[in-house]
Amino acid sequence: MAVLLNCSSRSNRAAEQRARLGELLKETGFDADLLCAEKTRHMGELARYAAREPYDLVVAAGGDGTVNTVAAAVAGTDKTLGVLPLGTVNHFAKYLGVPLTLEGAVRTLVEGRRARVDVGEVNGRVFVNNSTLGIYPSIVRDREALRKRSGLNKWVALALATVSGIRRHERVRLRLFLDGQELQLDTPFVFVANNDFKLGDVDLARQRPPGSGELGVCVAHAESRLSSVRLIASALAGRIQEASDFSVLRTTELRVEAPGRGRLHVAADGEVLKMKPPLCYRTRPEALRVIVPLSSQISAGARRREGSTAHVAALGG
Repeated sequence: MAVLLNCSSRSNRAAEQRARLGELLKETGFDADLLCAEKTRHMGELARYAAREPYDLVVAAGGDGTVNTVAAAVAGTDKTLGVLPLGTVNHFAKYLGVPLTLEGAVRTLVEGRRARVDVGEVNGRVFVNNSTLGIYPSIVRDREALRKRSGLNKWVALALATVSGIRRHERVRLRLFLDGQELQLDTPFVFVANNDFKLGDVDLARQRPPGSGELGVCVAHAESRLSSVRLIASALAGRIQEASDFSVLRTTELRVEAPGRGRLHVAADGEVLKMKPPLCYRTRPEALRVIVPLSSQISAGARRREGSTAHVAALGG
């Protein structure tokens, strides 16, 4: 087993986590190699190395960014991904049902079972949670800039960046092609879901998650700054699915064109990338083998598709 850890943080908390993780792994009796990325940008190289080596289990110890990087290297191979949630949001760990305590997560590596889940892709870039366009990538960039410049707490920086993003009310003109339909719109926000409709802890749809081989697509139609504020308030109150200027769609593939735009900022599991349109989204069913608790709701194979086979909801609600 290889355990991949982002060691770039020099904080006391990070050092304590590393020490405690070493103790817990030793107690399990696992033959584990603890591999540290001294800089965040080195994690991808380390993950690809682990995926090439004869490790059966490759464990991502970190937040959703670390999980995304390791999952991208492991997807499509015979390796199993384990998750030790050491981040702030830990979206993928919550989806799998992995305990958020380090002790519980390590116990899952010992006692858990294997399952397969889908991954999403945008222009070949893997994401396990979601990908977003529009205001959210701008908010993430502003948040990180604030943290570097002022040393603010992540949540405070996020709040300030969100207010700034709403003030700007940036919209992007897009053409979406899915399931034989073409949708033209000016939108502040497009959200593409692989496993559920959650952005952080906010459930954007409050309906069944995308089924196996299916992507969920949420589109905002807010045409004014006030509409955006109302939409965000609805999301925080858990009532966004009732908004008339918000649509939820389902599809197997999505093509996004941006007339007149050379590059788009695209967030994939929270990491912001610059990509040249068109953006081609697809799902890779059962591409990722994961280890989950015995009590996890994830089935042994891919997620069953429930209900109707229709993929696209009508725009406008």
